[in-house]
Amino acid sequence: MNLKKIDELLNDYELQNEDIDINEENISKEEINRIKNLTFAKTGLYNNKSTKRRFIIPLAATMTLILSFAVVFAQGGLSNIYYKLFGENIKYVNNMGAVIDESYSSNGITFNVSNMLGDENSFYIVFELIKENGESFKESDYIEFESLNLDFKSSGGYTWNKIKDDDENDNKATFVLSGNTQKKTVGNKLKLAITNITEYSINEPENKFNAYDFLSNNEEYINQSLINNAKSSTDIINDNMTEEEKKKVEYNNNLIPSEVLSLKYSNIRVDESNNDIYIDNIGFADGKLCMRLSFMDYENNNIGDIYLANKNNTEEEKYSEYVFSDEEDGVKYDYYVFDIKNMEELKNYNFEYSIVNKTNTTKGDWSVSFKADYNNITKTIRVNKEVEIEGKRYTVRNIKISPIALNVQLRNNILDNIENPVHNLDGIVTIIMEDGSIVEIGSSGTSTNALTSTINLIFKQPIDMTKIDAVKIVDLEIKVN
Repeated sequence: MNLKKIDELLNDYELQNEDIDINEENISKEEINRIKNLTFAKTGLYNNKSTKRRFIIPLAATMTLILSFAVVFAQGGLSNIYYKLFGENIKYVNNMGAVIDESYSSNGITFNVSNMLGDENSFYIVFELIKENGESFKESDYIEFESLNLDFKSSGGYTWNKIKDDDENDNKATFVLSGNTQKKTVGNKLKLAITNITEYSINEPENKFNAYDFLSNNEEYINQSLINNAKSSTDIINDNMTEEEKKKVEYNNNLIPSEVLSLKYSNIRVDESNNDIYIDNIGFADGKLCMRLSFMDYENNNIGDIYLANKNNTEEEKYSEYVFSDEEDGVKYDYYVFDIKNMEELKNYNFEYSIVNKTNTTKGDWSVSFKADYNNITKTIRVNKEVEIEGKRYTVRNIKISPIALNVQLRNNILDNIENPVHNLDGIVTIIMEDGSIVEIGSSGTSTNALTSTINLIFKQPIDMTKIDAVKIVDLEIKVN
């Protein structure tokens, strides 16, 4: 039997529905703090162009949480959140949601899984923290869990964010968890567990550090003697690497600076009222603006969001291209590299940042088991047509579509996969509506193995399934209605 016939036989083997155990890896405290820094920097938790706080759902505003207006209303008070987020688009997911209302209480906090909705492969879970003594979450701008784990007995991924309640002064904090799996979730028993709850306040200083003014008045900082970067490493590119691996090594080698600013112990304030965070050094190295921050009490006082904002273009924000951390004599140092070449360019930018203060930690473990008993209205379209993606052949087996997401299931060509096991499936799918408009994608993910590949897309807003004209995968157009 030749390979082509073996490949065809695999069409009826659902490898992605097999349970796959994924082992979690422990990450260092330094890495956790780095991720926390980048999370604050990237999520856009606040509108930093004003001193007014503004909550959004960082990924879920791009990953879109929608719950049935009628269902959520039955929960009491939550409906306004979703109606404000999605307005009339909420009508496309009416009757898709389910009230869960399963909870567990410990150490003065009730952990409640409130609502859920989903389709065959994607889902949203709303969960809450409720302080039993009536104390408010008003000052808890950000809440972090030492661990959060959703057990769905399959391979997949998820993310979560805190969202704004209707009443800031109440004793409840609300979160949305967004995820997708290879194996269908609807009807299954799930378990959501959290460990150790830490609350943070986030504040913006009134008088922020002005880099251009400081360097103009302290010219000795502009061009300093540099030292070797102990964090740098130059990996060797060899002929046994794939093109993708070579590009990754080359990118990392170019990104990580070989020379950096030294410790200067300058103690330049970032906030007049804060005695724990200082700018240790700032200047130019290798044609980039570099800054080292020092943290006297990193666990309780931190910079949560720092970037350069263009004075003349409100849409342009420059985040650090590279960050690494050091510690000396109990003081934590974070080193940032920004793509600003010189003083002439720097004068067009202002530093924007916020100060993050730990306010409270509640130790304990909370877990809730519940059934994913929502209404799945996914439409499955059998395709079984071949498509070529970057020189590799795939068979589009079927697509699954709902008002919130699209799932594309592919069968890999064995010969092509042996020659090149790397799959690049980003940006190959387009959803076209009857009026010619293109559906905006909020988030996307792919999963691959030797035999199959899966693409999961979650829409930025819920859509009217009846108004979809076609799904286009590279040059293959699949009519939906």
